[in-house]
Amino acid sequence: MIRYADAVRFDRLAERGRNEPLRVTAETDDGDELEVFLKPSGRPEVGIEGMANEMFAACIGGHIGLPVCEPVAVRMSAEWIASIQNSTIRKVLTDSAPVAFGSVAAGNAWRRWTNDDRLIGERRPAALGIFVFDTFIENRDRIVANPNLLIRGDSFRIIDHELCFRIRQCLFPRPEPWRIGYLQGAVAKGSNGHAFGALLKSERNLDYSTLRPAWSGLSNDALSDYAACLPREWATAADAIEDALTHLRNVRDRIDECLAEVERALA
Repeated sequence: MIRYADAVRFDRLAERGRNEPLRVTAETDDGDELEVFLKPSGRPEVGIEGMANEMFAACIGGHIGLPVCEPVAVRMSAEWIASIQNSTIRKVLTDSAPVAFGSVAAGNAWRRWTNDDRLIGERRPAALGIFVFDTFIENRDRIVANPNLLIRGDSFRIIDHELCFRIRQCLFPRPEPWRIGYLQGAVAKGSNGHAFGALLKSERNLDYSTLRPAWSGLSNDALSDYAACLPREWATAADAIEDALTHLRNVRDRIDECLAEVERALA
């Protein structure tokens, strides 16, 4: 379900990114060569839990049909780490788990979403699905100031999910997307809410028809399978992933209430 690959070449630091991901060439167990954005656990805001959250979120996003970049578990050998000339990067990798989170690069002609972009045409239904996804996985890191979103024409790619599912840390407000008023801050005009919140609020005739079956069809077996496919080297994140599983089951079982709050907030 999750492909494994070996890091074979360090190319450069990514041009942007709070956690300074690495651009790395990796070779999969099937012999495919991939260009990936590598996030090692040694970065302070990543850690084992951040890698597990990001991979789990990518699995859920792909399951419900969202435009995620393929997640890959990237093995980093001691020999490969030692070959990197930059001593700072070498130390980060040495201090990291031997398996890092990798995200396959989207490819050419993609650019970052900006505040000058607008929701036109086919961007609207895609934006609604992304907004709902972020709401339901407790992703508070796709905001106006930092959209973590790529665009090419009317197509999106969503990136950077290491801060989602921080269920135990989300106390004010508690992670309850079914609660009336929960999304008020995410859609307020002029605020640093969700990147699509205020834009969707100004839209009319949004189509919610595909959202309920996508989320209500998220079975216990599928959730368990996605959790089980995380690398065993990330076992210390097991409790956090169990919290994420419980949260998603609650969302699924209360999907009508959750979607009612989305519709209320965007009305």
